[in-house]
Amino acid sequence: MRRFLVLVAAALATAGPAEAAVRLVEPFPLDRYAGSGAIGLAVPGAGPTTTRASALNTLLTGEVESSLLGGTPAGKPQRAPQSVDVVVVLPPPGRSENRRYPIAILGGELGLLTSDSTRIDGLVSLADVANGKLRVVRADDPVTTLERLDRRIEWNDRWRLPLSILLGGIAYVVALIAPRLGLRVVLVGLAVNLWLAGWWVVALLGLAAALLPLGLACAAVIGTYLLVLGLDVEAIALSPLGPSQAGRFYGLSNLLATALLVPALVGAALLGRAGVAVAVGALVMVGGNHFGADGGGLIVLLAAYGALLARTRGRLGPRSLAALAIAAIVAGLVLVGLDAVLGGSNHVTDSIGDGPVALLGDLLDRLELSARRSSAGVGPAFACLASLAVVLWVAVRRGKGPVTAAFLVALASSLVVNDTPGDVLGLGAAALFAVWRWESSSPRALPTGLVRLRAMRRSLAVFALLVSAGALAVAGCGGDEVTATPETVVGEVPTETSGGTNEKLPALELTGDTGAGESVWTTNGCGSCHTLAAAGSSGNVGPNLDDAKPSYELVVERVTLGQGGMPAFGEQLEPQQIADVAQYAVESSSG
Repeated sequence: MRRFLVLVAAALATAGPAEAAVRLVEPFPLDRYAGSGAIGLAVPGAGPTTTRASALNTLLTGEVESSLLGGTPAGKPQRAPQSVDVVVVLPPPGRSENRRYPIAILGGELGLLTSDSTRIDGLVSLADVANGKLRVVRADDPVTTLERLDRRIEWNDRWRLPLSILLGGIAYVVALIAPRLGLRVVLVGLAVNLWLAGWWVVALLGLAAALLPLGLACAAVIGTYLLVLGLDVEAIALSPLGPSQAGRFYGLSNLLATALLVPALVGAALLGRAGVAVAVGALVMVGGNHFGADGGGLIVLLAAYGALLARTRGRLGPRSLAALAIAAIVAGLVLVGLDAVLGGSNHVTDSIGDGPVALLGDLLDRLELSARRSSAGVGPAFACLASLAVVLWVAVRRGKGPVTAAFLVALASSLVVNDTPGDVLGLGAAALFAVWRWESSSPRALPTGLVRLRAMRRSLAVFALLVSAGALAVAGCGGDEVTATPETVVGEVPTETSGGTNEKLPALELTGDTGAGESVWTTNGCGSCHTLAAAGSSGNVGPNLDDAKPSYELVVERVTLGQGGMPAFGEQLEPQQIADVAQYAVESSSG
């Protein structure tokens, strides 16, 4: 595999003259290029781990595949013209944690890099480089912003599991002791999760979740999340229960979408006709491209609402469940497809656009990912089995209420269409237990709302889908992109050097050829960093060679060993090539 990637990179490097290139360099401090271009952090792949070979393949092909499925496979390199130089750092050799690495676009607008695939200022994917989805946004202090972003993501990675366990554990205990209060724990936890939106948001929503009548408290949570998702994407993306930033960047994570099932279902059930607004808000919140952007979550929610409506007519039999599943999938695909037609884009719309075979393949990949994550170790396997036992225990209870039945359908659907069973079952089982305890202890709490719901089930379903489609249409409208797609990937990751002069420099013993040196200069992107009038280049990252007029010995040393921001080419270029480019630089600058 590695030999293949090196050959592809070499082929691109010698494919002909290019105005700019993607240069693979050693790790660099963020402030090195903050004054000469846009900087950011690049995620090399998807999944918990990555390899340098997989990251380079993503950079070449623009394709991403989870490390649990083997990483990015070999593919056809992407090529598109552009006029900027991109500096990229790849992971170290071997398998390593899927972290973030520095990236910079040189010679253009100053600021932070972002893309529509992340929607987070300062964060991009290596696939964005190959697919031309990089954009630049202004920032007063890019370096400080990136350092804060990296710390925020690290904090989330470290605390997501403990906080999820804490929330689920408290919900279990409170629901067992005080059944009427168990759901309040989940609602308050959802309020605390919004702390990046502002302390006042947490305070107001926390008070509403704790003190308002339960139906209104659920509506307040759904409404607040809808507003925050629409106005401040990073407040959810970087929240403790949000996406992991390792393949999924914005919108709702499976963990958060599972927790939000509580206000989405309970609020719709309790508020009668006003519950229509809760249902519509929840559908837009989960499925809207500019909100949750979770096509799988949309199907889950539609299945749950369908079960809630059907449960008001009696028990759910096998035929009803099968019809419900088909209807939910069809409705979800219709809404997501409409979102895609009107400009929205996410992993589900991409799969739909590639046809039913791709969609089926995506579903099978998710099932495989679920199996691999569940069996990744003793801890994950035990957590999944223990949570599944709770779900099955509730499922076999007699006299379950309609909300409990709908929640069970939601969890079953989520296990099929999503790929993180630990998140779905872990927090989902605790939320389900709280719902069951609340509904079982309050037999007279629901009749009024459900009688109204039964009387208006057809109009509710039609109205909810129509309003959701309209809201998704509005959410799908997007703007233009400023692309920065690389044309050439030059060489491998260079070996770190100190730039010392005690190394053996074979090129010093050779005679360089100016004509051949011009070709080496062009194909290796030297003009993107250096100004040299004879080459027609005006790079301002490295020294101006017309002014510096370097000696032959100095050029050979710098090209071979590198120094400062200049990478070492000693292991990428033959000694004769180094001699040729040194001779070209010296003669062209009259050095």
